[in-house]
Amino acid sequence: MRRGGAVASGLVRNEERLDHAKPYWNYEDIGVFFLVLVLLGSVLRFLVRLRLLQRSELTDPSFGLQFAVVASLSLALYLVLKFRHHQPVLQPLGWVWPRAAYIVVALIGGILLASGVGLYLRVRHQSTQPMAVMELLLLGILLGPILEESLFRGCLLPLLAQTSGSGIAVILTAILFALFHQPANLAHWVSFIATGVAYGWIRVASRSTAAAAVMHATYNLAVLHVAVMFPVLLCGPPPG
Repeated sequence: MRRGGAVASGLVRNEERLDHAKPYWNYEDIGVFFLVLVLLGSVLRFLVRLRLLQRSELTDPSFGLQFAVVASLSLALYLVLKFRHHQPVLQPLGWVWPRAAYIVVALIGGILLASGVGLYLRVRHQSTQPMAVMELLLLGILLGPILEESLFRGCLLPLLAQTSGSGIAVILTAILFALFHQPANLAHWVSFIATGVAYGWIRVASRSTAAAAVMHATYNLAVLHVAVMFPVLLCGPPPG
């Protein structure tokens, strides 16, 4: 029991301490991470030129390639902060246990977001890309939210909040989050920015990146089901 209690306290519920914590990283660290991202893209294009990778993988990557890229970028973000500053990474990024109420809000909020986005895309005659089960579990629910919330809500948001305030930081990170996903049209821009604002809000309110990741994962899981359900609810076939 004592060991379990130590682990729980180690995983953090020290909200008062977190309230006053300021990020030790800076925009140079963000730049280093995006340099790694650019270099990774260059490596992939080089592999295509060597014919070690299919050109189609750049526009429609397989599950294996997506998994490798997301895992590599997650590790890169961790290593950039760890080796440049020699300080703990997870807790300062906000990977702490939020209050139970925020977990409930994250779960319900993710479902409501999925319902709203699904309806909005349906009205705009847009659709949600289907995902295989393994891709949904590993990328949509696990690795994707971990990487994106660590970067945007864990790393960038506190940095921007220092100079612009939390509200502006939430909006700016939501726009960057949308840009990161390269939306194809206005409807997708609106969807990504809306969800980004919601993730940012719960990150600030709960002081926990984990809460944002739970909402993000719940949204990813729910939006696929909602996309299938809405055509029935709206008494019409899905757009072709």
